[in-house]
Amino acid sequence: MATLLDFEAIGIYPKSNRNKQKVSQCPECIRQGKTNTKDPSLSINIVEGFYKCHKCGFKGKVGQREKKYREQLQVSVKYALPSKKNITKLSESGVKMFENRAIPQEIVLKNKIAMTKDGKGIVFPYLRNSKLINYKTRMIDKKDFRQAMGAEPIMFNYDRIKNAKKIIINEGEFDAMSWEVAGIDWHTSVNQGAPNVNDQNVDKKLECLTNSYDAFEQAELIYIGVDSDVNGRKLQDELIRRIGAEKVKIVSYTPYKDANEYLIEKGAFELKKLLEIALEPKVEGVFKAEDRWNIMQDSFFNGKERGTTTYFNEIDSHWTWRRGEVTIWTGYENEGKSTFLEQLCVIKSAYENWKWAVFSPENTPITDYYDNLIEMFIGKSTDPFYKSNQMSFDEYKEGFNFVNEHFFLIYPEEDFRLKTIFDKAKYLVKKYGIKGMIIDPYNSVEHLQKSNEREELYITRFIGTLKRFSSDYYLSMNLVAHQNTQRKNDKDQGRYFKPMKSNIKGGGVFAQRADNVNIVWRPEMAIDFADPSVIFASQKIKKQKLVGIPGEIDGFVFDRKTNRYYLKGRTPLTQIDQKRLGDKFEEFLVSNIPVAYPNEAFADFDEDKEDLPF
Repeated sequence: MATLLDFEAIGIYPKSNRNKQKVSQCPECIRQGKTNTKDPSLSINIVEGFYKCHKCGFKGKVGQREKKYREQLQVSVKYALPSKKNITKLSESGVKMFENRAIPQEIVLKNKIAMTKDGKGIVFPYLRNSKLINYKTRMIDKKDFRQAMGAEPIMFNYDRIKNAKKIIINEGEFDAMSWEVAGIDWHTSVNQGAPNVNDQNVDKKLECLTNSYDAFEQAELIYIGVDSDVNGRKLQDELIRRIGAEKVKIVSYTPYKDANEYLIEKGAFELKKLLEIALEPKVEGVFKAEDRWNIMQDSFFNGKERGTTTYFNEIDSHWTWRRGEVTIWTGYENEGKSTFLEQLCVIKSAYENWKWAVFSPENTPITDYYDNLIEMFIGKSTDPFYKSNQMSFDEYKEGFNFVNEHFFLIYPEEDFRLKTIFDKAKYLVKKYGIKGMIIDPYNSVEHLQKSNEREELYITRFIGTLKRFSSDYYLSMNLVAHQNTQRKNDKDQGRYFKPMKSNIKGGGVFAQRADNVNIVWRPEMAIDFADPSVIFASQKIKKQKLVGIPGEIDGFVFDRKTNRYYLKGRTPLTQIDQKRLGDKFEEFLVSNIPVAYPNEAFADFDEDKEDLPF
């Protein structure tokens, strides 16, 4: 049986739960500009999932849309198959390079190693179902690596690991093939080595893991045997996070750097024995200082992990994004706290490619939620009702692609318990490498408070569970929680009292247990509902040296036309607009100056312009 959400997912909005009905909005008619709300033209059958428009002929079954319509909004990364024209058989100099690394020709042939026709580089092929998907070239005379242009990143030796119950992951192809000398053919390697310890975003370097996710999902035991330097430890931590500690063992090559060096110095027999003494990740809940000595050394020499920018300098003084922490966002109902948070998420995604898991069951239909994010990103409306400000269909697809890549909605069918929500989030960590999560609001979760448990003790336990999950999976955890009913302050012309961390519905224990508490407040709401002014404040920051100092920022304005918040006429999204629009940027800028700052908005924008990190 189909559900209402199945129809909403393709732009059809049933009026009720009634089995057979007609609805006025056909998504294909809307796309073609043939809307007429007085003439309901789309017939649907909720039980069987069928739909048919008597005006444009759009018809099908939920999950089986017409190919033409599906392709218009289809999102897929288009990879190029690499050319073989510059590849030839391995020469003597290439064979010699492997012999110097204690890897015999027999194993070189099994891995189908080749060479560039000019004889300057070794070619490691990346095959799927025996088809060349990608290749990496390694120069013979220097440590210089190059990927096939535009090809799909996958794991090395994919065909032999895709059904293997055990897999060992390495940092490079020479290390992977070293294990084959020891009789292990279920070896693999990431295609671009380890990320740099200072890299803010590792998603691109681990796209090979995402595209080969099925192999690691079906495996029962995965060894991680990467280099022992700081970059290798960063890769190891991210692999554990994505694969799951429950099926991982760690191989240590100490005092040697990697598997190939160990093979050369100790031999194949000793290398294989390392699997027998591979360690599981540390026992949960018991630590000695030595367990964290490597991390402590890293922070001593390289600095502690600080919160990262929101791209609003003023906000950064009072709060920054720090993964592994729980931030509560509070304010009065319908005053924009969720929208403010979502805009900061869109900015972080646009600049740093952060991906988000969002549990927000009150935001239905789901399509409206996604449209709202698209409007933030593009700065125009998706609704043809606002024809003078509606984005083009090409812009709509551009926004759709951006949102589709970065925001994953969690809407479990079985229940809304925290465990169920976290199970979905774990999948998103492993499959897509999400870096942040939103639960909006607190009261939408199906709470399991014990019959004799006081509310403050339950909230303590609930926030503790969030903190543990955010720490284990290295996520920025964001919980939206409402304030108690607002009261008017007769001493301040009848405005509402300022939202406070102590006034969160459920009690002050929220603020006591969370790492950070932020508020979003419309101070003029009680006396002028249309006033768009907004105050942001951080009222608790647990680690102030790393995240920010509690404080308040007055001067934000919500601009309904662009669906964006501006601070004195500015938003970091303007630089994204400039990058996207090119020559059309000035025209967009003129027509989208926030009404609250018509004279000063973007007056000196060019002077402050920074290069985008993409």
